Amino acid sequence: MNRRDILTGFGAGSLLSIGTFLGLGFFNRETKAANDAPEENTGNIWQYAKIDPMKAADFAYEIYPNGACMYAAVRSLITAVADMRRFVAPASASMMMEFPFHMMRYGNGGIAGTGSICGAFNGATAVIGLFVQDAIAREAMIQELLLYSEQTELPKYKPKEDRFPEMKTSKAESVLCHISNSRWRAVADVQMFSPERGDRCRRLTSDIVIKTAELLNRWHADNACTFAPLTQPTASCFDCHGRGGTKADTIVKMNCASCHEQGERHIERHRQ
Repeated sequence: MNRRDILTGFGAGSLLSIGTFLGLGFFNRETKAANDAPEENTGNIWQYAKIDPMKAADFAYEIYPNGACMYAAVRSLITAVADMRRFVAPASASMMMEFPFHMMRYGNGGIAGTGSICGAFNGATAVIGLFVQDAIAREAMIQELLLYSEQTELPKYKPKEDRFPEMKTSKAESVLCHISNSRWRAVADVQMFSPERGDRCRRLTSDIVIKTAELLNRWHADNACTFAPLTQPTASCFDCHGRGGTKADTIVKMNCASCHEQGERHIERHRQ
């Protein structure tokens, strides 16, 4: 698809879309200086541009009530990139904003309330997949995001209007919604369906957006950059049970201790 096809195909609809997302109040003309490169091939609209992690996080927190964690993560990150590209590639930026964001509402509560994979993590990794086509870099980036989600005391993000200034933090030690929420609730000592727990996930989404933006910015600045390796004990588990290991009987990079027996007895038994 060439430039003429794009402009002809979208026409007034594209201009309306641009006007719509420019009016959200999230976008900022001060970003123009960062977009001094020539427009890239509009045949692939998913070209990344460095974004402001905090702006994306603030927007994620703002729109969270419209569709919850996965929706807020995806929409905030894509919107931030579209904003940064609108000066050099207005047609592509407009097309980005045609993304069917509503579909991401399915990720609420660990996929339709099933307590499975965290919607913020799920959505953020989908955005990484949109912009990073190199499989090795993409998987390494997602692995660092997984480690951050599991091992960091969250939430860190503080909204401008903080209804819960004493918000507790916890290590999820898992990217599963059920485990993450249960571990936090044990620390916070509040009901699962309380307003405070809801705000915890709202803030957590913003934290995941910040980390994802930082990862994408790092990769955008240097495609040869490296990302965090697996930590112990998961690395040892992977060496044995993952691809190329002596057991090679599972696909795993998550924290194994969330669900499985650990310790010397386990290690010794598997050495036999």
